[in-house]
Amino acid sequence: MIEIDRDSITPMYVQLASALRERIRRGEIPVGRRIPSHYELEQETGGAVSRRTIKSAIEVLATEGIVQGVQGKGVFVIALPEHPPADPSEGDESAD
Repeated sequence: MIEIDRDSITPMYVQLASALRERIRRGEIPVGRRIPSHYELEQETGGAVSRRTIKSAIEVLATEGIVQGVQGKGVFVIALPEHPPADPSEGDESAD
């Protein structure tokens, strides 16, 4: 189940993209595997998002180079998301 907070100031498509990115990062959707279809994602969100919202979330991941659509086949993971940058204050002894 993908949790979408309809009352959040974060747009729903950004929340969905983040959830998918995290699933890919954790290996739940490995490189080379198809991500869930629009219908499956709609079901996983409990119907909280529209097909347009799902399309926008996938476009975000495609722009980041994480997924790519294949005509008639679906959308596939082509790369792992980059890890978020480390907090510069952690472990940097030169900052003392």
